Amino acid sequence: MILALETTSAVCSVALAAGENVVIETTQAPRRHNRLVLPMVDSVCESLGIARRTIDCVAFSAGPGSFTGVRLGAAIAQGIAAGTGARIYRAPTSLCMAERVFRSERKPGEIIVQRVSRRDLVYEARIYIDASGGSVLADDILKSTSGAANQEVPVYTEKDVSLCASAVLALAKRDRQNWLEPSQALPLYVEGDSPWQPAKQP
Repeated sequence: MILALETTSAVCSVALAAGENVVIETTQAPRRHNRLVLPMVDSVCESLGIARRTIDCVAFSAGPGSFTGVRLGAAIAQGIAAGTGARIYRAPTSLCMAERVFRSERKPGEIIVQRVSRRDLVYEARIYIDASGGSVLADDILKSTSGAANQEVPVYTEKDVSLCASAVLALAKRDRQNWLEPSQALPLYVEGDSPWQPAKQP
């Protein structure tokens, strides 16, 4: 059984798979993930009659994304896994987005995915997707929104496709060899990306 969490954007989403049975709860919840995600975990477990201790893997969307949301997903995944003996899976958020693109369009090929970081910056990754899933061609970087648009490769943003725990779940199912110990439930950050600013000197 796999529990999947998506908390890296305004979307709060939880999915649980027990064999062929899957239940998903998703809601738009800007800045309310900390209040909603654990009750949503309890809700999906109750829907399938599953006790937390029987979960084999807790998968989470590992970022990059909302600084608080990424850390929250990692902490909850680690806490549940440590308390139940489950493994964890770190799903790169860019691959989760590519999974959603492929599910909606069913077109293999190279794409670019972008998600808002802050101010005039986006996270951008280049992905190749085919019937077996997505593979990263270029890891996430921070990019200014004022740059020239790519004319050769389709670009997908959060306006085109929303994130959902179903994509996290799909990646965890396909990538069992990378299920990890709970201590390795670490967020994925982009170099140079931090919400903290140095204090101004008087």
